[in-house]
Amino acid sequence: MKNRKWWDIRAMTNAQGAAVAEIRIYDEIGFWGTDAKTFVSQLDEAAANAAEVVVAINSPGGDVFDAFAIYNALRRYAGRVTARIDGVAASAASLVAMAGDRIVMPENAMLMIHNPWTVALGTAADLRATADSMDKARDGILAAYRNKSGKTDEELTAMLDAETWMTAAEAKEAGFADEIEAPVKLAATARAADLLARFQSAPSSVQALVDGTDDTTTTAETPPTVPTNPTEPTAPGPNPPPADDPPAPAPQDPEPVAVQEEPGVLAAHVFNACRAANLSMCAESIVTLTALKDRATIDAAIRNATDIAGLCLAAKLPELTAQFVSDGLNPDQVRARLFDRVTQSQPRVNNRQQPVPHDTGRSVLGTTQGTTPGPKASSIYAARKGVAKSL
Repeated sequence: MKNRKWWDIRAMTNAQGAAVAEIRIYDEIGFWGTDAKTFVSQLDEAAANAAEVVVAINSPGGDVFDAFAIYNALRRYAGRVTARIDGVAASAASLVAMAGDRIVMPENAMLMIHNPWTVALGTAADLRATADSMDKARDGILAAYRNKSGKTDEELTAMLDAETWMTAAEAKEAGFADEIEAPVKLAATARAADLLARFQSAPSSVQALVDGTDDTTTTAETPPTVPTNPTEPTAPGPNPPPADDPPAPAPQDPEPVAVQEEPGVLAAHVFNACRAANLSMCAESIVTLTALKDRATIDAAIRNATDIAGLCLAAKLPELTAQFVSDGLNPDQVRARLFDRVTQSQPRVNNRQQPVPHDTGRSVLGTTQGTTPGPKASSIYAARKGVAKSL
């Protein structure tokens, strides 16, 4: 996938005329895009002559190790760091926010903390190594939250296990924020709604916030009233039908109207179903390929991705699953590509016996080829003719 820059760093001045480096993180941190190494180099350049760094965050999270790199870079900065949560700081994005000397949240902003999670493939040893790495990441996350909030590891562990969402007031009370500002209204971010759908207990207010919409109540249209007893006579019109006419057919029940599910609900279904099938790396591609048309289309795409994953695993090439799904291939096409790939990687075997020149004297399969040519058809014919004459 093409690299996508998930931050913007610019030099600004504050009301007192002092230089300020403002960083905006308004997308998923690290995944599918440029990494934290580039981010940190640009941060160092922008902050070299700045008296303060302001980090504005509206992100569902992302790569925890990139978030650690950003957190440590901000903590090393000699000047003042202000973290401003413009909308949502969830998961790894909340870790970045903890680097602020002062954390500011508008009244309608949200902060979420949870345990790190990942997708793993490989042997039992590989999976154990991945689990150990996740435990170490969790220890680092606990340290960052503990340094800011002052809570104990036991309290924080319970909050991580529960996937805790906090309003600005709750975050300030728990020690995760220092100041509350007036509420803000944000434009919808490009992908935040789809990315937030991966969380298990994201409040509806968070979905409305990242969508850039207000909570509204939709009133369904009232269907036309039909008589409870259609056989009862009604008042005749200007030209009543003759008495011997057949009765009018009873009104039919209206056809059920298909209810279109909200994109956020469908996106949540994609990420939850992919996570349950160990296909989290395919969730974004399925969202793109189906355009969240409806649940049936999404379920078909997930079944297709599951079949592709099985084929790739059987071919011992599980790393190709995400690319095949992203390319929109079906299992038959994947099977053909895997066959070509596997056969091309094996040495070619030629079972045909190669001809050997008669004048080489080489040994082939234990038989020595001499320099004398074999009998010719003309010689055989002449010998037969001579025998016939002698008889």
